[in-house]
Amino acid sequence: MEADEFLTIGTAGESQTRVMASRFIGSAFPCSSIEIFEQRLEEERKRLYDATHWCYAYRFGRDSGLQEKSSDAGEPHGTAGLPMLREIQSRELTDCGVIVTRYFGGTKLGTGNLGRAYGECAALALDNSKWITRIIYDVLHVDSSYDDQGLVYHWSSQHQAMIEPREITDHAAFVIKIRTCEVAEFSRHVIDSSSGRIQIAEAGQWVS
Repeated sequence: MEADEFLTIGTAGESQTRVMASRFIGSAFPCSSIEIFEQRLEEERKRLYDATHWCYAYRFGRDSGLQEKSSDAGEPHGTAGLPMLREIQSRELTDCGVIVTRYFGGTKLGTGNLGRAYGECAALALDNSKWITRIIYDVLHVDSSYDDQGLVYHWSSQHQAMIEPREITDHAAFVIKIRTCEVAEFSRHVIDSSSGRIQIAEAGQWVS
């Protein structure tokens, strides 16, 4: 996988397992922020209101912006959330969450069985979901004279970038979405071919 690609969940997956008398219900889903995850968790608590535990794990972002968290939700420490998070990590997924809801059946499982039960239910939900590869694009603001705008179109095409004109009247201006791994080479081509007349500024990122 390229540096500007990442694997995530495209379509949610569900699972159900039973260990002794306890029932476990898993849900794995795409999620790109803590706020969205917390809303989903609250919905799951309302939907399965008569359960005893709602354990979870999530993973957002990449590289230096990576955020991970897990919760045992009242189960013994390290027996629920962490095994679930490890299942996400082992699949190298991000921007996703997993919730495993437990209906306690009256028989204590012990920490070993409990960890396996939560991990296996999370694994099944993840494997039942549909995975997709998303691509990270840098968003560039490019300004040129009208005489030089042909160079912008040419190099955008050569680097398979998406180009949209901006509404500026006194010169040609564009919003360009280009794969992060292509930015340095694109910028060099544009600047060199225009002898530095074309200006390029970073304007954030976009994920497809």
